[in-house]
Amino acid sequence: MCAHLTPADWITSTHRGHGHALAKGMDPKALMAELYGKGGGIVGGRGGTMHLYDRSVGLFGTNGVVASGAPHALGVAIGAKHRGTGDVGVAFFGDGATSHGGFHEALNIAGFLKAPVVFVCENNLYATATPLSTVTNNPEIASRAAAYGIAGVAVDGNDVVAMWTAVKEAVERGRRGEGPTLIEAKTYRTVGHHEGDPVTGSYRSQAEVDSWIARCPVTTFRARLKDEFGIATESVLGAIEKRVDDVVQESVDFARASAEPDGATVFQHTYADPMNPAIATMKRPARATKETSWLDAVRDGIAEEMRKERNILYFGEGTGERGGTFAHTKGLYQEFGAGRVIDMPISEQGFTGAAVGASATGVRVIADLMFADFLFEAGGQIALQAAKLRYMSNGQMNAPMILRVGCGTVRSTGPHHSGTYHPIWAHIPGLIVCMPSNPADAKGLMKTALNAGDPVLMLETKALFASKGPVPEGDDHFVPFGLARIARPGKHITIAASGQMVHRALEAAVALAAEGIEAEVIDLRTIQPLDVDTVAESVSKTHHLLVVDEGWPMMGVGAELGQAMNELAFDQLDAPVARLHTAPVTHPFGPALERAMLVSADRVTARAKEVLAGTATPPWRWKGRSDGMQAPIETIAAAAAPKAPPPAPSLGTLKGALINMPFGDLTVDSGKLVRWTVEDGAKVAKGDIVAEIETDKAVVEIEAPAAGIVAQVVKTVGQDIKMGATIGVVKEG
Repeated sequence: MCAHLTPADWITSTHRGHGHALAKGMDPKALMAELYGKGGGIVGGRGGTMHLYDRSVGLFGTNGVVASGAPHALGVAIGAKHRGTGDVGVAFFGDGATSHGGFHEALNIAGFLKAPVVFVCENNLYATATPLSTVTNNPEIASRAAAYGIAGVAVDGNDVVAMWTAVKEAVERGRRGEGPTLIEAKTYRTVGHHEGDPVTGSYRSQAEVDSWIARCPVTTFRARLKDEFGIATESVLGAIEKRVDDVVQESVDFARASAEPDGATVFQHTYADPMNPAIATMKRPARATKETSWLDAVRDGIAEEMRKERNILYFGEGTGERGGTFAHTKGLYQEFGAGRVIDMPISEQGFTGAAVGASATGVRVIADLMFADFLFEAGGQIALQAAKLRYMSNGQMNAPMILRVGCGTVRSTGPHHSGTYHPIWAHIPGLIVCMPSNPADAKGLMKTALNAGDPVLMLETKALFASKGPVPEGDDHFVPFGLARIARPGKHITIAASGQMVHRALEAAVALAAEGIEAEVIDLRTIQPLDVDTVAESVSKTHHLLVVDEGWPMMGVGAELGQAMNELAFDQLDAPVARLHTAPVTHPFGPALERAMLVSADRVTARAKEVLAGTATPPWRWKGRSDGMQAPIETIAAAAAPKAPPPAPSLGTLKGALINMPFGDLTVDSGKLVRWTVEDGAKVAKGDIVAEIETDKAVVEIEAPAAGIVAQVVKTVGQDIKMGATIGVVKEG
């Protein structure tokens, strides 16, 4: 395979990738030292036998997770195609990987994008100890290529010449822009799967092993070179084997003599150093601002960076010509084209893994997963690959990609579309986690992410999509990671929050101020890195802290900040730190249940008073003792009454069926009355179109709710109407 590749072509490999690493050009001494875990190893002892990286020769990495390398090689190929380099990506994997979703997702995406990638399956008939024939009804792996419309070739993997020929055709096909190839190399593993695994007697017979040993590719090719091709003699081949033995011995001697890694370097290469790009920390003069919606602000930020840097790509589902589920990519496809704003199938694992490969090898990708809940579909690529890449490769490689998702609750979106999960992801070294609360910070953090060196999870609160706020004009607005914002100064209690909880805290601060209590509200903005110093400085002034968070209380932001204050500001606290979180239950759909589990401004207000009075109790938690669940330590207050709908225009003495502005999707909270389609006093039937409302996304036709006479309570065309507000009435008669 590697005979047809250049150092600019990349390969991904398996957890048994020593041969691949050597074939691609890795120094044998550096390889052996890594197997010994020594400082002279190719990644300084950070990776060991299963995790080998060498940027200089195009080894993206051997991998401890089955099938994970397939999407990476795909991403390499997508990036190479975009940059026009003519390079290819190659993924090596075993037959066991062909049962994994990562394999199928990568092949499908590679097929429709005609990506220059070669998938090489080394089919040795067994995945650990499981025979391939027992876990699939189609053990002919090459034939699976047809399902994805790509080339599939089955080859005798023990025939060097046959492999050389098949690979040559596949690589040339990729370089010509004709798309991917799946090569099934039929071969065998004549040893156990792991140390101590018996070669025969459990799942294989001695006769089977002996038959494959007779087909050993080294032995048979050696014989062909002498007897069939007549181009080598025994002395020539003996000299080659002696040279190989010498290289191996030299490598072992080097590894044994290499020093152990320096323990003082253990923290190096977890994040970029510095974590913030220089452009994000430059001091800039104050400038004029413009009232901008959340989605427009973030979209503007992305467009500004895409104009500056051609090698930024956007992957997502329906984010191309359609403009995204929330209209959050509206206009990007039209400006930058299908080659940069790429519509992906519902294959979160596949295109997130491709984003890792592409972002590590010359382009930067925004991977749009739509909802935070769907991050778990791509969890391995995020936590095990993107976040660890810099560390595993000892700083040789990094994956500066952005994971963009909508998060949090809004209007009964139910168990699979309401989560935030930010504490889970903030637990992972190497991953930056952002959760802004306003359009300016959302734009500024996105632009910083698009210039940073690490993978960034950008959590955008869906409930804020329709919000507006002042955003600095110009294309140089950046917000650094790890720097909290004082959203409201105060002196009696500090309330720390992020995302939409900042707004609940600000609402509570207004209510508290009416009672003479001045709360200082801190907007954390990023969860990792977490700005504990700003919180501690505030606590040294207010001597009280309440952490309000949309995440669940277990092992959450409240616990982290509370313990940080024990460490940094214990002597400044006049009362224990208190927490207020979303109740620790799966997110319910029903509005009454939803209100019962959410954090409201009223609950923030009540909790702040408890902190000041010294009566705050720990958060409600599940009990692990054998006698079942403990009673709530904190009695959940009666659910706050839902906010009243926007005030309806005065109806006077008119009675009848109300004509209301309908509720739209998550990103629209108001619309403009474009026109009435019927005259005031007109007679209508139920279902007749009576008016048109224009929102940011569409013109909405409003139907008569009943038969009768129309009274146009709102008569001014061009007037902004809030969702749910009444614009007229249909009265009887």
